[in-house]
Amino acid sequence: MTVTVPFEFSGRAGEYFKIWIVNILLTFLTLGIYSAWAKVRTRRYFYGNTFLQDSSFEYLADPVKILKGRLIVFGFFVLYAIATRIAVAAGALFGLFFLLIFPWVFVRALAFNARNSSYRNIRFDFNASYGRAAGVFIGGGILTALTLGLGYPYFVYLRSKFVVGNSGYGSTPFGFSARAANFYGVYLVAFVGIVLAIGLAWVLLAAGAGPEELMTGGWLAVILFYLSLGFLMVYLQTSITNLVWSNAHLGDHRLESTLQTTQMLWIHVSNTVAIVLSFGLLIPWAIIRKVRYRLDNLKLLAAGELDDFIAGEQETVAAAGGEIADFFDFDLGI
Repeated sequence: MTVTVPFEFSGRAGEYFKIWIVNILLTFLTLGIYSAWAKVRTRRYFYGNTFLQDSSFEYLADPVKILKGRLIVFGFFVLYAIATRIAVAAGALFGLFFLLIFPWVFVRALAFNARNSSYRNIRFDFNASYGRAAGVFIGGGILTALTLGLGYPYFVYLRSKFVVGNSGYGSTPFGFSARAANFYGVYLVAFVGIVLAIGLAWVLLAAGAGPEELMTGGWLAVILFYLSLGFLMVYLQTSITNLVWSNAHLGDHRLESTLQTTQMLWIHVSNTVAIVLSFGLLIPWAIIRKVRYRLDNLKLLAAGELDDFIAGEQETVAAAGGEIADFFDFDLGI
């Protein structure tokens, strides 16, 4: 028997505004040092206001470890800036070095965030080797370049499968059931949309018989093209999000995401207008609004009672001593 368990979000714009404005002021006054504490405060607020079956999530990270990681990243970019001034070759070597360590950085960031996230006192997890990460990110990048972009949907598929398939909750790993063909289907629709938008733009341009008509048609063509491009970008983001979440499963339990492109587009547009007209003061309201819509359209399709599954995980974690082996000492700020 499948039991639908909806996610719920109780965050409020007024509450988050207070956290947001204090974070900005203290980060500015401390020359960026407080940004690590700001990240933890923000995540704890959003995690603590996200509920699944009347229990909220928790974010447990230590701000000092986040600060340590950011200082390492800052030091790396300082060395890169110095190297590029000394010699072009040195800058190229630093760029190659960053390319090679990026998979490790990505894995480390995901592991840190997962292992510092919990639900009902059970932590999430992420385990993946550098070799597997390099195969996805470096190999996927090379494939995309060699195929002139035709391999990009496959790269997105590999990346999604890598992230979901190497994640876990307690002792139970996540699984991923989507196929590469599903991703190609999404990108094919977007490609057809771009072709149609370009075609219609050319029709508008060709319709101008005189200079004034040509100028009017040109403006209409440009506006149409950018509106179409914006819509297709939102479509891609929404469709890929639905595809990934709806094909993720935890044991016999599945997730389902039902975001709508038109609604996401309205949220993006109206949020942007509100932020501009308020000179940025409505950023917290816009963020809360977007998060609430996403969580309102995310459900857990539990194969039976969720309480039984949680109880089994708690027993397993307790039997293992509740310790996390290979716990990272710092976060690299991703």
